[in-house]
Amino acid sequence: MKIIWHGHSCFEITGKDGTIIFDPYQANSVPGLNPLKLKANLVLCSHEHEDHHPENPLLPLFSFWKISQKTFSSVFLPYHRHHQGSRRGKNTIHIVEFEDMKIVHMGDIGCMMDDVSKLKNCDVLMIPIGGYYTIDTKEALKYIERIQPRIVIPMHYRSHEFGYDVLSTNEEFIQKSSNIVYVDDYLEVHKETKGQTIVFKKPRN
Repeated sequence: MKIIWHGHSCFEITGKDGTIIFDPYQANSVPGLNPLKLKANLVLCSHEHEDHHPENPLLPLFSFWKISQKTFSSVFLPYHRHHQGSRRGKNTIHIVEFEDMKIVHMGDIGCMMDDVSKLKNCDVLMIPIGGYYTIDTKEALKYIERIQPRIVIPMHYRSHEFGYDVLSTNEEFIQKSSNIVYVDDYLEVHKETKGQTIVFKKPRN
Protein backbone atom coordinates (compact mmCIF):
# COMPACT_ATOMS: atom_id res chain seq x y z
CA MET A 1 0.00 0.00 0.00
CA LYS A 2 1.26 3.46 -0.91
CA ILE A 3 0.23 6.54 1.11
CA ILE A 4 0.57 10.07 -0.26
CA TRP A 5 -0.15 13.22 1.76
CA HIS A 6 -1.61 16.11 -0.26
CA GLY A 7 -1.65 18.51 2.66
CA HIS A 8 -4.03 19.36 5.51
CA SER A 9 -6.11 16.15 6.05
CA CYS A 10 -6.05 14.89 2.47
CA PHE A 11 -4.46 11.48 1.91
CA GLU A 12 -4.36 9.19 -1.10
CA ILE A 13 -3.89 5.47 -0.51
CA THR A 14 -3.25 3.16 -3.42
CA GLY A 15 -2.93 -0.60 -3.73
CA LYS A 16 -4.10 -3.54 -5.79
CA ASP A 17 -7.68 -2.91 -4.61
CA GLY A 18 -7.71 0.61 -6.11
CA THR A 19 -7.30 4.15 -4.80
CA ILE A 20 -9.06 5.91 -1.92
CA ILE A 21 -8.92 9.65 -1.20
CA PHE A 22 -9.62 10.94 2.31
CA ASP A 23 -10.84 14.51 2.94
CA PRO A 24 -9.97 16.34 -0.30
CA TYR A 25 -10.19 20.12 0.08
CA GLN A 26 -11.81 22.65 -2.23
CA ALA A 27 -9.57 24.87 -4.34
CA ASN A 28 -8.30 27.92 -2.43
CA SER A 29 -9.78 26.70 0.86
CA VAL A 30 -6.45 25.97 2.59
CA PRO A 31 -3.84 28.77 2.44
CA GLY A 32 -0.69 27.75 0.58
CA LEU A 33 -2.08 24.57 -1.02
CA ASN A 34 -2.76 24.28 -4.75
CA PRO A 35 -6.00 22.85 -6.19
CA LEU A 36 -6.16 19.05 -6.24
CA LYS A 37 -6.20 17.05 -9.46
CA LEU A 38 -6.86 13.48 -8.37
CA LYS A 39 -8.77 10.39 -9.41
CA ALA A 40 -9.93 7.62 -7.11
CA ASN A 41 -12.19 4.63 -6.79
CA LEU A 42 -13.63 6.01 -3.59
CA VAL A 43 -13.65 9.44 -1.92
CA LEU A 44 -14.37 9.61 1.82
CA CYS A 45 -15.08 12.93 3.54
CA SER A 46 -15.29 13.35 7.30
CA HIS A 47 -17.67 16.33 7.08
CA GLU A 48 -18.82 19.01 4.66
CA HIS A 49 -16.53 21.93 5.52
CA GLU A 50 -14.71 23.14 2.42
CA ASP A 51 -11.24 22.16 3.66
CA HIS A 52 -12.39 18.52 3.86
CA HIS A 53 -15.00 18.19 1.12
CA PRO A 54 -14.75 19.14 -2.60
CA GLU A 55 -17.37 21.49 -4.00
CA ASN A 56 -18.45 18.85 -6.51
CA PRO A 57 -16.89 15.45 -5.74
CA LEU A 58 -18.09 13.90 -9.02
CA LEU A 59 -16.79 16.45 -11.52
CA PRO A 60 -14.34 17.42 -12.78
CA LEU A 61 -11.51 16.09 -10.64
CA PHE A 62 -12.74 12.81 -9.25
CA SER A 63 -13.66 9.65 -11.14
CA PHE A 64 -15.57 6.91 -9.33
CA TRP A 65 -15.67 3.19 -10.04
CA LYS A 66 -17.23 0.49 -7.93
CA ILE A 67 -14.75 -0.59 -5.30
CA SER A 68 -14.76 -3.94 -3.51
CA GLN A 69 -17.40 -4.08 -0.77
CA LYS A 70 -14.88 -5.57 1.67
CA THR A 71 -12.75 -2.43 1.46
CA PHE A 72 -15.13 -0.14 3.32
CA SER A 73 -15.64 -1.32 6.86
CA SER A 74 -17.42 1.12 9.15
CA VAL A 75 -17.61 4.68 10.46
CA PHE A 76 -17.82 6.46 13.77
CA LEU A 77 -19.84 9.64 14.23
CA PRO A 78 -18.21 11.54 17.11
CA TYR A 79 -18.42 15.28 17.52
CA HIS A 80 -16.36 17.72 15.48
CA ARG A 81 -15.60 19.73 18.59
CA HIS A 82 -16.61 19.79 22.23
CA HIS A 83 -20.15 20.93 23.19
CA GLN A 84 -21.66 17.88 21.43
CA GLY A 85 -21.15 19.30 17.96
CA SER A 86 -23.39 22.31 18.52
CA ARG A 87 -20.71 24.72 17.27
CA ARG A 88 -19.15 22.88 14.34
CA GLY A 89 -21.32 19.85 13.72
CA LYS A 90 -20.43 16.17 13.69
CA ASN A 91 -17.35 14.44 12.33
CA THR A 92 -16.97 11.03 10.70
CA ILE A 93 -14.09 8.72 11.55
CA HIS A 94 -13.54 6.33 8.66
CA ILE A 95 -12.29 2.81 9.32
CA VAL A 96 -11.18 1.05 6.14
CA GLU A 97 -9.87 -2.45 5.52
CA PHE A 98 -7.38 -2.05 2.67
CA GLU A 99 -4.69 -4.45 1.45
CA ASP A 100 -5.46 -6.64 4.50
CA MET A 101 -4.65 -3.73 6.81
CA LYS A 102 -6.83 -1.55 9.01
CA ILE A 103 -6.67 2.17 8.18
CA VAL A 104 -8.25 4.81 10.45
CA HIS A 105 -8.72 8.45 9.36
CA MET A 106 -10.00 10.50 12.28
CA GLY A 107 -11.17 13.49 10.25
CA ASP A 108 -11.68 16.63 12.36
CA ILE A 109 -12.12 14.85 15.67
CA GLY A 110 -12.33 17.52 18.35
CA CYS A 111 -13.34 15.66 21.50
CA MET A 112 -12.14 12.75 23.59
CA MET A 113 -14.25 9.60 23.10
CA ASP A 114 -14.73 7.10 25.89
CA ASP A 115 -14.92 4.07 23.58
CA VAL A 116 -12.08 3.58 21.07
CA SER A 117 -12.41 -0.21 20.84
CA LYS A 118 -13.14 -0.18 17.09
CA LEU A 119 -10.00 1.85 16.46
CA LYS A 120 -7.59 -0.17 18.58
CA ASN A 121 -4.51 -1.82 17.09
CA CYS A 122 -5.03 -0.36 13.62
CA ASP A 123 -2.17 -0.54 11.15
CA VAL A 124 -2.31 3.15 10.20
CA LEU A 125 -3.80 6.05 12.18
CA MET A 126 -4.19 9.49 10.57
CA ILE A 127 -4.87 11.95 13.39
CA PRO A 128 -5.19 15.77 13.63
CA ILE A 129 -2.84 17.64 15.96
CA GLY A 130 -3.29 21.34 15.14
CA GLY A 131 -5.84 22.29 17.81
CA TYR A 132 -8.45 25.07 17.57
CA TYR A 133 -10.80 23.20 15.19
CA THR A 134 -9.64 19.75 16.33
CA ILE A 135 -7.76 18.01 19.10
CA ASP A 136 -4.24 19.27 19.79
CA THR A 137 -0.97 17.42 20.30
CA LYS A 138 -1.68 16.65 23.96
CA GLU A 139 -5.05 15.07 23.14
CA ALA A 140 -3.71 13.30 20.06
CA LEU A 141 -0.99 11.62 22.14
CA LYS A 142 -3.64 10.42 24.60
CA TYR A 143 -5.57 8.86 21.71
CA ILE A 144 -2.43 7.23 20.35
CA GLU A 145 -1.67 5.72 23.75
CA ARG A 146 -5.18 4.27 23.95
CA ILE A 147 -5.48 3.11 20.33
CA GLN A 148 -1.97 1.63 20.01
CA PRO A 149 -1.64 2.00 16.22
CA ARG A 150 1.33 0.52 14.40
CA ILE A 151 1.91 3.60 12.24
CA VAL A 152 0.88 7.16 13.14
CA ILE A 153 0.58 10.02 10.65
CA PRO A 154 -0.22 13.51 12.04
CA MET A 155 -2.38 15.86 9.95
CA HIS A 156 -4.37 19.11 10.09
CA TYR A 157 -1.58 21.42 11.22
CA ARG A 158 0.21 24.40 9.71
CA SER A 159 3.74 24.99 8.49
CA HIS A 160 5.53 28.13 7.36
CA GLU A 161 4.30 27.45 3.81
CA PHE A 162 0.66 26.35 4.26
CA GLY A 163 -2.24 26.01 6.66
CA TYR A 164 -4.46 28.19 8.81
CA ASP A 165 -2.75 30.64 11.17
CA VAL A 166 -4.87 29.47 14.12
CA LEU A 167 -3.45 25.95 13.91
CA SER A 168 -0.30 24.79 15.69
CA THR A 169 2.69 23.42 13.81
CA ASN A 170 3.87 19.82 14.17
CA GLU A 171 6.92 20.79 16.23
CA GLU A 172 5.51 19.91 19.65
CA PHE A 173 4.13 16.63 18.32
CA ILE A 174 7.54 15.67 16.93
CA GLN A 175 9.28 16.56 20.20
CA LYS A 176 6.91 14.41 22.24
CA SER A 177 6.74 11.43 19.85
CA SER A 178 9.11 8.50 19.34
CA ASN A 179 10.30 6.49 16.33
CA ILE A 180 9.99 9.51 13.99
CA VAL A 181 10.56 8.71 10.32
CA TYR A 182 10.67 11.57 7.79
CA VAL A 183 9.20 10.85 4.36
CA ASP A 184 9.94 12.82 1.18
CA ASP A 185 7.14 11.90 -1.21
CA TYR A 186 5.18 8.77 -0.33
CA LEU A 187 5.10 6.01 2.25
CA GLU A 188 4.96 2.30 1.46
CA VAL A 189 3.28 0.20 4.13
CA HIS A 190 3.35 -3.58 4.31
CA LYS A 191 2.20 -6.03 6.96
CA GLU A 192 5.84 -6.28 8.02
CA THR A 193 6.45 -2.51 8.34
CA LYS A 194 7.67 -1.71 11.83
CA GLY A 195 5.92 0.70 14.19
CA GLN A 196 6.79 4.33 13.53
CA THR A 197 5.52 7.89 13.50
CA ILE A 198 5.58 9.36 10.01
CA VAL A 199 6.28 13.02 9.27
CA PHE A 200 5.95 14.02 5.63
CA LYS A 201 8.55 16.68 4.81
CA LYS A 202 6.04 18.40 2.54
CA PRO A 203 2.72 17.62 0.86
CA ARG A 204 2.55 16.46 -2.72
CA ASN A 205 0.83 19.54 -4.10
